Amino acid sequence: MTQKTKKIASASELRHHDPEDLITFRMSALSQLLGRVVEASVSGELGLSSRQWRVLVILNRLGEATSGDVARVSRLDHSQVSRASHELVGKGLIAMHTDGADKRRQMLKTTPEGIEVLRRGIVGSQHRQQRLRARISDEDYAVFKRVIEALTDESQRLLEEAKDGGGAP
Repeated sequence: MTQKTKKIASASELRHHDPEDLITFRMSALSQLLGRVVEASVSGELGLSSRQWRVLVILNRLGEATSGDVARVSRLDHSQVSRASHELVGKGLIAMHTDGADKRRQMLKTTPEGIEVLRRGIVGSQHRQQRLRARISDEDYAVFKRVIEALTDESQRLLEEAKDGGGAP
């Protein structure tokens, strides 16, 4: 099979295809559900979107950082981080200034107001973690962390291959 020839599923494969059995489907569905849980919590309690919350949490952990640093750690794309950063600047929760060494780079830093929002919001994060964590044993949690790491690594490779035009559809 040449690079340009793509395999297509047979009628039987299509009939027996069970999306709920796919890792991508199950992880995506869980991610969306958990995202809605976080969104409902942080929007009601803090007046933030889940994306803004993630950027604020990651930026606090990193200290002063570029939006590229935040994007890399948060696994959001650069445009999502940029939009959330500007929104957080507008709310007074982060500050943005030009990097003295490279005028093209914008540096981000959590403000004291942002720290106060984090102090309030972290309680909800801890509560969600406790509720979810209580559902699985310590052994299962250790396996879960290893599985998530392995799937994250392979997903990153799949993304790079897709961007390069290679890999499976």
